Amino acid sequence: MITIPLDNTNLKPFYIQIYEYIRKEILNGNIAAEEKLPSSRNLAANLNVSRSTVDTAYDQLVAEGYLDARPRQGYFANHVTHLKQIPTSAPQKENNEKNTKEAPPVHFDFNPDSIDLEHFPYSIWKSIGKNQLDLPSNFSAGDAKGDLPLRQAIANYLRGSRGVICRPEQIIIGAGLSNLLQMLCILFSGETIFAMEDPGYLSARQVLSTNGYSILDIPLKENTMDVLALAKTNADICYVTPSHQFPLGSVMPVSTRQKLLHCAEKKENRYILEDDHDSEFRYKGKPIPALQSLDKAGKVIYIGTFSKAISPAIRSEERRVGKECRSAIRTGYMVLPMALLPRFERLIDNYSCPVSRIEQAILTDFIKQGYFEKHLNRMRKIYKGKHDCMMEQLQKYFPEKILEISGDNAGLYVLIRYLGPQTEEEILRRAKTLGMPLKSLKGYYQNLPFHYLPTFLLGFANLSEETIPDAIRSLSEKVFASPKPYLL
Repeated sequence: MITIPLDNTNLKPFYIQIYEYIRKEILNGNIAAEEKLPSSRNLAANLNVSRSTVDTAYDQLVAEGYLDARPRQGYFANHVTHLKQIPTSAPQKENNEKNTKEAPPVHFDFNPDSIDLEHFPYSIWKSIGKNQLDLPSNFSAGDAKGDLPLRQAIANYLRGSRGVICRPEQIIIGAGLSNLLQMLCILFSGETIFAMEDPGYLSARQVLSTNGYSILDIPLKENTMDVLALAKTNADICYVTPSHQFPLGSVMPVSTRQKLLHCAEKKENRYILEDDHDSEFRYKGKPIPALQSLDKAGKVIYIGTFSKAISPAIRSEERRVGKECRSAIRTGYMVLPMALLPRFERLIDNYSCPVSRIEQAILTDFIKQGYFEKHLNRMRKIYKGKHDCMMEQLQKYFPEKILEISGDNAGLYVLIRYLGPQTEEEILRRAKTLGMPLKSLKGYYQNLPFHYLPTFLLGFANLSEETIPDAIRSLSEKVFASPKPYLL
């Protein structure tokens, strides 16, 4: 273990002291070439500093060529005597006195979870909200499942848009996916075993694992759930994203859907949990009906949210529409099979709906008066324009020999597979440094396949058509550019 004499009286932040000490030891030969350095976690614990402090120092040493970061192996000292002249200036001084790592500014937002916040009809939402604030009934206790008018509006919407056939009493209103999953957890014992797609949605996994449930990871076959592999397990509930698999972006074929339903029907208490997270946005072909629309045996628990279409926009608008919208949170819904409804109703007697009645009333009017459908139609056109522009620019600036594009039929992101010489970690590090942070597909896997190649999720929702060409060109020329070899 390296012993670094950190000086609390020194005006230099700790990460600069760590950087300078290791750099000096490498140049002096005290840390030999190919010598492995301690992990950032272990060094941070030894020095009694935050891990981000060590990460910042290591990142700078890697960037300047003193260290080599090797995936799943760690950090190793480079042969610095054979490198060209390396800048000796220390990294920029931190502005944070607590020695925390400050993220660089984001110039282009490729976050796949981002949405367009500029085109939501805030004035209409605000107008509806003012009317609902004048109704005393919105301040009384409501139904634990959510207000009936909203559940009726959602039932009508699902029937027309997703083919979901349900009664309003089957619908449960919740504050987004995580909250709905928490509600669902009260229905099943701790012995219940969940099966999840691998790769899959990490937030859902976290909620289920936090509640003590066992999770079986089912690798995908041809980018969809391997039903044969699933059938060999003792899973009770299978969590799937059939209309737009997250994160691969694929669609579950009808044949696979039928096999999955048949698998669930073989066991009395076996269910399918369908997360229909962004079904509103599809750019090729007709909308894909929900898996629930094929369910004749009451085996599908259907979950949807307004997060991609409404709620984040509402939250971001709190300062503009006033304090009356401070209660705005993520709003979602769950459709329970009739067989589970009596059990749920018994268990929620001591619960209340987590979404305020005012927000529910606003959303109800927003849907019933046709504004929700108009907004979706408008956003489909806007997102399609952004999607098409990104696809055009990717084909322009990225040679086919180093890039494959997938998951481009729906949703708010595409996947690009990199076939060049740089490692995934190098690309992620460079992108972050240059203000174009990326998310890699690797982070969504529990068991990484042996044939995996660096793959990144590129969101386009929070980019404008005017900025997308510059964003993709910068990504190509600055992040994915072939690294220049060191001079001998």
